[in-house]
Amino acid sequence: MNQFILALCGLPSSGKSRLADAIQKAMDYEIAIVRTDEWRNESYYTNWNPEKEKPVRQAALNMVEKLVNDGKSVIHDDTNYYTSMRHELLKIALDNRCAFAVIHVSTPLDVALKWNNERAGTRIPDEVIERINERFDLPGRRYLWDDSIMEVNMANQDMDKAIVEIVDSIMELEIAVPEPRLVTNTEFERLDTETRRTVSEFLEKHQHLRESREVSKIRRNVLRKASRRRFSVRKVNEVLLDELRELL
Repeated sequence: MNQFILALCGLPSSGKSRLADAIQKAMDYEIAIVRTDEWRNESYYTNWNPEKEKPVRQAALNMVEKLVNDGKSVIHDDTNYYTSMRHELLKIALDNRCAFAVIHVSTPLDVALKWNNERAGTRIPDEVIERINERFDLPGRRYLWDDSIMEVNMANQDMDKAIVEIVDSIMELEIAVPEPRLVTNTEFERLDTETRRTVSEFLEKHQHLRESREVSKIRRNVLRKASRRRFSVRKVNEVLLDELRELL
């Protein structure tokens, strides 16, 4: 297994810390968790604004870099709701030649608000959670490196199964490398949208593959190839369907 940085992203009170703890336990506590909440308290959320995040995030990033330099693998437990936030962690991975991955904790807003109101510790103002929800950059919509290896809804996910799949994915992670982009952002977004639509239609016809991790892995690999070789939408869907059919 390669040394890695795992970026969790999701709304406040969506269950990210619970998931981080479960992953750490499943991996025999051999990985460190950096939680940005360690730099926040109740007064932090008084008159909250995004500018307050900068010193907190920088302190957490410094801790991640120190742990990685010490040879540790790290889970970064934070909202990471902007693509740029996740890219800061990717840069640390690139600079230190370790693997990188994103997990999207997709627990819905109404559940996060409910859990926030029930939490024993510092309660986050609802407007902060709602504001983050409005501004959330969904992972993988613009860059391949940002595509989540798994999406976990903590409100209804089979946790035991999810943890097994996450650990299996982590064991397969390769060292992060810069990914050249030969298509524009607009072209990439179109390819991304079309491949997601193709996968959705394929799974409608072959529902027994809905739980297969190979489906999303094939889509990412085809999208990477299409981005580098400037495939047309028609071409990328043909290649994608050919590879998906090999799973049947």
